[in-house]
Amino acid sequence: MAPELRHFVTTHADLGYSALLHDIQGYQPASGLNLNLGADYRVFYNDFIFSFGAEFLYELHANRINSLDFYLPMMDTEGELFDMHVQVDKARDLTHMINLNIPILLGGEWKRFYFMVGPKMSINLYGATSSGAHFTTYGEYERPYDPFFDMPNHQFESNQYMGSGTLPLKWNFQLMAHAELGVRIDKTTFYQVFRRNPDKKRMYLAAYLDFGLLNIHTGGSGLPPFEYRETDQGVKFFVQPLMLSNLSNAAVVRNMSVGIKYTIAFEMPIKAKSYIYDNQKNQRGYRKRLGNQSIKD
Repeated sequence: MAPELRHFVTTHADLGYSALLHDIQGYQPASGLNLNLGADYRVFYNDFIFSFGAEFLYELHANRINSLDFYLPMMDTEGELFDMHVQVDKARDLTHMINLNIPILLGGEWKRFYFMVGPKMSINLYGATSSGAHFTTYGEYERPYDPFFDMPNHQFESNQYMGSGTLPLKWNFQLMAHAELGVRIDKTTFYQVFRRNPDKKRMYLAAYLDFGLLNIHTGGSGLPPFEYRETDQGVKFFVQPLMLSNLSNAAVVRNMSVGIKYTIAFEMPIKAKSYIYDNQKNQRGYRKRLGNQSIKD
């Protein structure tokens, strides 16, 4: 039997859990979500699949930032020593990533099940990060006074917000290992009823894994994630996103995601075989092997 060769153009949408895996001491990997939208050219040769294309990747991650509770030795306007108690909580640290991915995948399909594996080259188009937290300050004296709260003229304030704003964050080129395992879902009774061209369109649902092989962090010489400075207006507090802070100067960061992939494949037209009628050969009684000549379709 002749081999089956079919060509498809596909579109897909992926949604799943994403993580930034890093080696920053005292901080857990960042968790978030992953979204891919893309198109591919896919070739079926019997049970073999080859696919390549392009997709846009968006990842959002949230780093867990620990609360802080510490004292600053201070002196009031009357020259009396006291401790400024500083509590920092409700911290939020976000990173954003938009990449162009180029997947080159190989696999196979048998009956309703299929798999594909291969590399994805990922080029960063946009990156950003931001950090913010709330802080409360109050004063404690050695004398048996109650703590002093909510006195802005003495810098005792409650639930004040401090933030870094949105800052640019460039990610390095990434090479990801991709794997997906799925099932063709358009052969069920439900989809057969509503599909007009069951032989020209295929739908698939799969679970996928993308694992980054390279370090995407650019490094640098950042500031501490939280610091304070004494100014003419008193003590000021500042925050810095984790990925831009001095804690991540030499960090190794990889991205990883798992989720669900939905694909629609549209079959490309198959060019029909044709033969040119040769009158001279026909007069000589010429016969083509395994068949006769015919007028071109």
